[in-house]
Amino acid sequence: MKIKKQKWYNYKIGGESMFKKNDLPQTEDKTINIEAGMQGNLKFTGPVNLRLNGDFEGDLEARGVLIIGEKANVKAKTVKGDSITISGRVEGDIICSKRLELTASARVTGNIEAPLLVIAEGALFKGDCQMPVEAVESKGSSKKKE
Repeated sequence: MKIKKQKWYNYKIGGESMFKKNDLPQTEDKTINIEAGMQGNLKFTGPVNLRLNGDFEGDLEARGVLIIGEKANVKAKTVKGDSITISGRVEGDIICSKRLELTASARVTGNIEAPLLVIAEGALFKGDCQMPVEAVESKGSSKKKE
């Protein structure tokens, strides 16, 4: 398992900082790259950027960003995450709380639940899709219905 720490740098353009003091992140990003085959249940309770490029069998739950790479082959009862991008193969149900993206190389067999779904041309998806109405309506407008 490879853990990569990333730092933010404050670049200056024309003598002024690109970022205001409040714009700089308070903590370093946590990125975990998994390129080996794994079996079992993975659950991350804190925000993490997880990139999976190998074979995985079991349940997977991640807060933060979950990226399933082109070479990944995931067989899971359930894959849960905040923001998920899939470029590889996934067999199992996907529950996403924010945004789910299927790139052109994605192959998904299973049910999807996500408030925001992006499917690129060329992606394959076999299953049912549910988009929670509550999440879409709360973001859609701030006007009250009468």
